[in-house]
Amino acid sequence: MEISNNTTKNQTIKNIGIANRLFDDDYLESLKKVFDIIVRNNDVKHAQILLKVLVAAMAVRKSELEANKEINDFYKKIVIKLKFIALPLLDDEDIIDLVKNYFVWQFRLPDYDIMEKLSTKLLNILALEDRDKLKAGLKREILNNREMITSRAEIRTVAGWLKNYISKLGLGIADNLKRTQYLVDLTKIKGLDEHYIKRLKTLFNFYESLKFSSLTPLGFDEETPIVIDEKLYIFRRGELEPVGEVKIRQTTASAPAANKNEVQESEALRQMVSQYPVGSLERKAVEEEIAKLKTGGGSKKIGR
Repeated sequence: MEISNNTTKNQTIKNIGIANRLFDDDYLESLKKVFDIIVRNNDVKHAQILLKVLVAAMAVRKSELEANKEINDFYKKIVIKLKFIALPLLDDEDIIDLVKNYFVWQFRLPDYDIMEKLSTKLLNILALEDRDKLKAGLKREILNNREMITSRAEIRTVAGWLKNYISKLGLGIADNLKRTQYLVDLTKIKGLDEHYIKRLKTLFNFYESLKFSSLTPLGFDEETPIVIDEKLYIFRRGELEPVGEVKIRQTTASAPAANKNEVQESEALRQMVSQYPVGSLERKAVEEEIAKLKTGGGSKKIGR
């Protein structure tokens, strides 16, 4: 208990120390640099750490920040963007609030992928029923989001566009053909350029993903690499998505020939891995196959 009290006391002192610097120009400048590095590296862990520090420090100087709109807005923007980066580590309530009130802020972050962030969060929830509870909360609250997602079309808000989407495609899982036609029709709407259509596609994809229960194959959040007939697939959302072909020459002639095959397979996989970005599931899948070869596990064959 004494250690816990000392830890809490030290953290409080640290928060107060940072709070006393919130209005210092040098601290503001250094914070910008740290924040830019976190965003550039998509650093989830350090985003969460900085987020906690700032929220605690801002609470200490709350009244002064409210009296200084410019600096208060500066910190608010930093905090919201940090929440998007740290989304997989946020509590469910914080994620729901983010989606309800700040969904369009993600478009201020370069190459941000909210679907990937949510997927990581869901994978961290062990009980599938609890995953569905989070999805239900997100689905309910995004329908109440009043943010402006398009500025020149007749419909402008997140809620307005989802209402239109539902009126055309219904509340259930959207028919693929009707959905494709709906997206094509967006290009004919005055005031919607490619920039805004991309935003809307992100919104609709996100909304559709919330309809699938994690208890069903289509809503299964884990993504599994599988090799079938020398071709690598990712089992994603109930479907097998092709990644690439693993060329393997089958032979039983001799042990040296078998070793040669392993070398050929390994080389083919190494060439394939460079085609995918670092950290992508596809790259991880190929790297997993390479690791199996090194340990003598070989590729998993199905359907032979």
